[in-house]
Amino acid sequence: MILRKTGFSIAALVLTLTAFAGNVFAEDFKVTRVPAPGGEVVFANPEERDVMYDQLTYAAARRAGDFVFLAGVEAGPLKGEGTDSAAFQVQLRRAFEAIKNSLVASGASFADVVQMQTFHNCNTPNFKGSFTDQLNALIAVKAEFMKPPYSTWTALCIDRHYSDNTVVEIQVTAYAPKAKQ
Repeated sequence: MILRKTGFSIAALVLTLTAFAGNVFAEDFKVTRVPAPGGEVVFANPEERDVMYDQLTYAAARRAGDFVFLAGVEAGPLKGEGTDSAAFQVQLRRAFEAIKNSLVASGASFADVVQMQTFHNCNTPNFKGSFTDQLNALIAVKAEFMKPPYSTWTALCIDRHYSDNTVVEIQVTAYAPKAKQ
């Protein structure tokens, strides 16, 4: 299958472009939408429409009624970046900024997040440290974006991600009722 052959390079491109979304806020990026049953698909970060939706055939963010579902946002080192905890925190901040962009464009915020799942590559050369070190870095950065009352959170170790340089993938669901018109 051609997609599978090129999938890793496409996924690396998605990670790279999404990583740069930390420098692009939802109000700076032309948000686009596709109507969907019960809501809409929302594109709030660079390349979500072309790469994720059109080529890889999935929505990065989708509103369904009062819920906003976000696909996993990957965090890991870009070319030339470090693999220590401090570098990982920078990578996590980019991921959380991309999540914030999608939430805002979907009419939600981090305060509306009810569930978070993180999928950690616990045996990767892209992070120098233990699973506990990954969690500590994630908790520190998460605290910059998510305040009490906290969402639920499930953290899992897995043996690989779609992109070779991913350390963790962060997926969230938000409950954000739309105002009645």
